[in-house]
Amino acid sequence: MHIGHCFAITFLLTAVAPSLPAQTEPSPRLRLFPLADGLRRDAPGDDLRRIGETPLAKEAAKVGLDLAAPAHPLLVSACRDDRLFYVFYKVVEEAFGDRPWILQRIKKTERTWAEPGAEPEVKETWQVEAFKTMAGTLKGADQHFGSFALRSAHRREVVKQYEIGFGEVPGRAEGVAWPFADDRLFEMLQPYGEDAALFEAVRFTASRTWTLTVAFDDTGKYTIRSDELGIDVPKQKLQASAARPTVDPASKAVVLAPGVGPKGIEVGVSTIAAVAAVLGAPLEDVPTTAGSRNLSYRGGLTCNFDGLGVLNTVMTRASFGGRTTQGVTHGMPRDQVRQKLGAPTDGGADSARWSWPGLGAEFDAEGRVVRLVVRRRN
Repeated sequence: MHIGHCFAITFLLTAVAPSLPAQTEPSPRLRLFPLADGLRRDAPGDDLRRIGETPLAKEAAKVGLDLAAPAHPLLVSACRDDRLFYVFYKVVEEAFGDRPWILQRIKKTERTWAEPGAEPEVKETWQVEAFKTMAGTLKGADQHFGSFALRSAHRREVVKQYEIGFGEVPGRAEGVAWPFADDRLFEMLQPYGEDAALFEAVRFTASRTWTLTVAFDDTGKYTIRSDELGIDVPKQKLQASAARPTVDPASKAVVLAPGVGPKGIEVGVSTIAAVAAVLGAPLEDVPTTAGSRNLSYRGGLTCNFDGLGVLNTVMTRASFGGRTTQGVTHGMPRDQVRQKLGAPTDGGADSARWSWPGLGAEFDAEGRVVRLVVRRRN
């Protein structure tokens, strides 16, 4: 497992913000992430046409899968020649607390049956990792894939039990600020190993659990299941809605003016107190990396403030259901965005980001808006 490339707009911040009370830290929200977006960010040059050059694609090819043309938008899998392969991506959202990073620990239990009716051989291993976040969201999608061979056995089962959330590992990952190099989005504290000491040392303050179970046998039958993520293939067709973010009802009435922001707020002018008077108390107030801070609010909005507490930018999160004054919304395709805003002043025809004076838009692999950013016009 590894984290995908960063696709979020990054702000450079360092100031340490006061921590929020523990009861304001809800468990992180999980959802599947579109396969094309995850694969594109793993491909050289973010070019999905080059995904075949990656080790992941070469593993998929062993069971006849072409990752350049995935058969399903969220998960692909196949079992052939006594080998099972699968790949999907997930994101963590609305994970608000006192710090811009979270931990995940995994217990993996592998069972192997040499023949029908035999007692299985059991192996347990443990892994611990840390993820950088921004606006309560992973700064890159978390990739999940498996490529397992039977190795002359009759049946294999792999169960991964995950726990993810806010916490610390004494002596290894502590404090409010991201405890690793600034240019790292992901830190592997311990790869899968038979020593459970670090796994047991994790101390969560707010977390949630989920489980992934995969199994296959020498007849070619297989299952991949996670109740929490809505996965049960090939028994049930995975629904596209499993990757659909939950829209915050409070965001539907929000209208963003380029170079200004929502009504009652103005980038370059409004202070933290003034923004709170309009958007309410923040869900989180956290540092990132060089002199400012990010505050996230209900309504699917996150605001970046400079070192003097003046509003720099207003950024939408996946839960945003509002629009700009020109009618641009999340999910809108490129051609409609161009019709409403005109040609971008920055960004090529297929670029992941387009810019206009006072406004930026980010697009997914299908060319649909996934984020809006209001900034100063100059």
